[in-house]
Amino acid sequence: MTQPASTRGAIDADGHILEPPDLWEKYLEPKYRDRAIRIRTNAEGLEYMEFNGRPSRLMPPGFPGSLGGMGASDIRPSPERTYMKTAPFGSMDPKERIQRLDREGLSKAVLYPTLGILWEPEIRDAELGSAYARAYNRWIQDFCSDSGGRLVPIAHISLTDAGLAAQETERAIKAGAKGIFVHPFTWTRKSPGHPDYDRVWAIAQEAGTPVALHPTVDPPSLDVHRRFDELATGEPFVFTWYFDVLVAQGMQQAFVSLFHHRVFERFPTVKVVVLESQAGWIGQLIDRMDAVSKGPLMPPSGLKELPSFYFKRQCYISIDPDERAVAKIIPYIGEDKFFWASDFPHPDHTSDYLHELGELLAPLPEGTRRKVLWENVTRAYNLQ
Repeated sequence: MTQPASTRGAIDADGHILEPPDLWEKYLEPKYRDRAIRIRTNAEGLEYMEFNGRPSRLMPPGFPGSLGGMGASDIRPSPERTYMKTAPFGSMDPKERIQRLDREGLSKAVLYPTLGILWEPEIRDAELGSAYARAYNRWIQDFCSDSGGRLVPIAHISLTDAGLAAQETERAIKAGAKGIFVHPFTWTRKSPGHPDYDRVWAIAQEAGTPVALHPTVDPPSLDVHRRFDELATGEPFVFTWYFDVLVAQGMQQAFVSLFHHRVFERFPTVKVVVLESQAGWIGQLIDRMDAVSKGPLMPPSGLKELPSFYFKRQCYISIDPDERAVAKIIPYIGEDKFFWASDFPHPDHTSDYLHELGELLAPLPEGTRRKVLWENVTRAYNLQ
C-alpha cells in the first residue's frame, strides 16, 4: 500500500478564521455601528445572525453554532451549540493559529473570513456593504500583523457598487492585503468579468495582486441550486448534501464569465484564483471552452487565443484534499496551476485533511508535490 506523501512545509491556500462577534461593532466607522453585524440569541436560546439591524433572512436560528464544526458528526442547532463554544483551537486567535500551523507542520495559511462570507447575500445597500467589507479588511490585517508573514490577509471586495469596490481594492492593497476576493454572484446581475468592474481588475493587475473567486450562500433569486420546487420555498438556507455536492456550479459560471468578457486579454498579467469549489471539473471545463471557441458560436469579437492558453498563463485553482481523481488531472492541466486548501474550520470537510492530502499527492512526482504544497501559492500571492 502506498504511503501518504509528506505535507511538511505546506501552505494552506484557503484557511478560514472565525471572526470575533463584535468585530463590526469595533471596526465599522461610527456612522454605521448601529447597523453592525451581530450574533443574537432568540427566545429558544438559539443564536442567529443580525445584519443591518434585522435577523438574517437566509440563515436559520442555530446556524452560527455550525460554523466551527469541522470534524463534527452532528451540527444540528441547539442552545448548547454556540459560535464561541464550537470554535476549535486556532480559529479565533492569531497566536493559537500559529501554534496550530506548527503542530500540523504548515508554514503559512492564506486566510479568508467566516461571518464575512455570509453577509453579502443579505445586504443590497452598497454603502453599508462597502463599510462591512472595509471593517473586515482592516481587522484581518491587524489579525495577521504580528505573524511574521505566516498568516496572510486577503481583502473582501463587494461588487455591488463598482466605484466603491475599486476604492476599497486600492486601499486594501496599499494597506498590505496580499490578495482580494469576490463572490460569484452580484446584486447588479452583472458577472464579475463585466466591464463595469474593469477598474478593480486594473488595480489588481497593476499591483500584481491576485483576484480570488470564493463561494458564499447565494440569495434565492440568484442561486443556481434552486431549480426544483422543494428547493424554491423561500425557507432559510441550511447545509445539505445536495447543496454541498453541487457548490461548484455557481463558481463555474462566474469563472467562465471572465473568459466571456475577455478579462484575460484586456488584463494580460492579472492573476485569478478559484477557491473552495473542488478542482476535478477543471479539465472538462477547459476542454469544453476550447471546443466551443473553435466552433461557430464564438462571436466576432471573441478570444484571440483558446481559453486553455489564458488559464495556463494567468489562473490557479485549489484542490480539496479528498479529491482522489485530481492526481490524474494535474499532469493534463499543468502542475503549476494547482494548490491545496483545508477550509478549516468549516463543517463541510473532516479534520483529517492533511492525511487525505498526503494520500492524494502520493502518486505524483516529488517536484509536483512541492508545487501543489507551497511553490504555486507562493508564486501566485507573491509570498516570501
